[in-house]
Amino acid sequence: MNNDQTQLNIRATIVTKAQLNAIGISLPDDQMQALIQHVEETINERISEEVVESLTDEQLAELVKMQDSNAPAEEIDAWIRERVPEYDEIIEDNVTIVLGELVENSDAIQS
Repeated sequence: MNNDQTQLNIRATIVTKAQLNAIGISLPDDQMQALIQHVEETINERISEEVVESLTDEQLAELVKMQDSNAPAEEIDAWIRERVPEYDEIIEDNVTIVLGELVENSDAIQS
């Protein structure tokens, strides 16, 4: 499936201040919260893109319908896990990639 106009609202990750501190990022709390929010949005956007790519047209339509009907996040997560066997790997890979990008840019982020 390749539909660039489909935007899923997958909330699959939680990035913590401790994780960011562990990779050398130290900011005041308000800036740290803003960075965490941005990082999570970036990760979730990338995860959504990969999930969309792995679904058939019919599955994507079903998922969009679930989201539009405000299905609980747990139900959507279970539905995705059933149809995207590599979902956990997609999440882990994207978290690792984005945190790696932060490490590469940590000097710019903290200045």
